[in-house]
Amino acid sequence: MSTDALAFCLDLGRAHASLTLKLDDDLGAFHGLNFADFTLLYMLLRAEQGRMPMVELARTLGLSMSALIRKMVLLEKTGLAERVEGSGNDTRRHAALRSGGRQLVRDAVTTVEAHCKEAVRCVDQRQLADAHELLRAL
Repeated sequence: MSTDALAFCLDLGRAHASLTLKLDDDLGAFHGLNFADFTLLYMLLRAEQGRMPMVELARTLGLSMSALIRKMVLLEKTGLAERVEGSGNDTRRHAALRSGGRQLVRDAVTTVEAHCKEAVRCVDQRQLADAHELLRAL
């Protein structure tokens, strides 16, 4: 790895950590969530019928299955999400958004969007699109 690539990856990690800390603070203060829980709930909000196979959700979030199950247990205790059986031909276990989780994550989107807009305010739209494409390729 070249020094430039290393510096980029270190800066990327620092930027992620900084944004996560800010989001954790405001999401916790206003919505009782951390950014990791918001991300999980948001993925379910965007999923078809508010549910997603556990294996797919774990992969999307970059979590091991045991880490996802630990998160789901906590979200189940607070009534925000649940684990359910698949339907029809899909016999896999799914994570599903409950109505309280749906409303909470919808409210929290405003907080997260405000932080994200602030984080990229000095980046023009073309650069932002290029950076987004680059990150998706990683």
